[in-house]
Amino acid sequence: MEKRDNSELSRRDFIKLAVGSTVALSALGSGCFRGAQGPRSGIPNPFMQGGKPLVVSVQGKDPEQMLRAALKAMGGLKPLVGNGNKALIKPNFIFRQPYPITTDPETIFLVARLLREAGASGVEVFDAPGTYLIGTERETFDFNDIVRRGREQGIAVTMGDAGRRREYVKTKKAGWQAYPEIIVHKKVHQAQVVINMPCLKRHHSSFLTCALKNQFGAIYGPQRWDSHIRGEGIQKGMKGADARTKAPFRDETHFMTALAEFADAVRPELSIVDARSILTKGGPTRGKGEIREGVNRITLSGDMVALDTYCSRLMEQYDDTYTPEMIVPYLRVAERLGLGTMDLKKAKVIEIKV
Repeated sequence: MEKRDNSELSRRDFIKLAVGSTVALSALGSGCFRGAQGPRSGIPNPFMQGGKPLVVSVQGKDPEQMLRAALKAMGGLKPLVGNGNKALIKPNFIFRQPYPITTDPETIFLVARLLREAGASGVEVFDAPGTYLIGTERETFDFNDIVRRGREQGIAVTMGDAGRRREYVKTKKAGWQAYPEIIVHKKVHQAQVVINMPCLKRHHSSFLTCALKNQFGAIYGPQRWDSHIRGEGIQKGMKGADARTKAPFRDETHFMTALAEFADAVRPELSIVDARSILTKGGPTRGKGEIREGVNRITLSGDMVALDTYCSRLMEQYDDTYTPEMIVPYLRVAERLGLGTMDLKKAKVIEIKV
């Protein structure tokens, strides 16, 4: 199979993506996809102290030691799976690239083991890479050999297809503005517990990928592609005369709103940010960014907004091209939607060294 360069979209790919998204979204608006359900409600954040959401950040070098220390400070996983709930782990597998561009498989399987220790009756790993972006969803999973390794450890691994409509369910909630109806993968929508496992990295449209942005992988392809196209503008990927004659239509407000509302449609119970290494300067592909090792942080919270706020400040320490103000637009929308607080004074931040 021919391998594609994932560092950027060609002009042809970009237009193909734009046309495909427009057609699919037109079908949505025409009522071709009927019957919307409510968004995933999930379990209310159990990781609180004194009425404040907990944000626990552990500094160290041993992932298992770090995670166990963080979970101990959080009160453990039993509030989520102690009654035998099944858990779905949502990593970031969008590109055929290693950690920290994609989630470290070792950390995924470690979290799966800890979930089972806490009483989970089953653990499944799921993501749905964008079909147009990488050619086939299987490439990213095969790159990390995660299907075989999951089978050996008794952990289900599901590869969703972002372009296959029948895998998704339409959801609706009053107040959503970017898309009045958001189409979510059935695996995520029906999950008893969702564990969100993003990387910490720069992004060309959202400026930062962390807890909130990682929910794109649960959303139907045409919606996520459409939002990215609006966020980037049609000029990206065009060269020469095309770039001079085509007017950009970058709509950052739409993209930032969609980002927060996609997260609202999923509402994971716990987010675990593995920031032992991070991607700075650019990305999310390696060719445009710089990998910074030695950050040595794993940060957890049931509050995605507080977690992104905390990790945004962490990125600022290692990337002189980044400022926390860059992500304020989508943090404000997420806060308005009740996904958490931007004010870390309203959270209980616990920092640990192990």
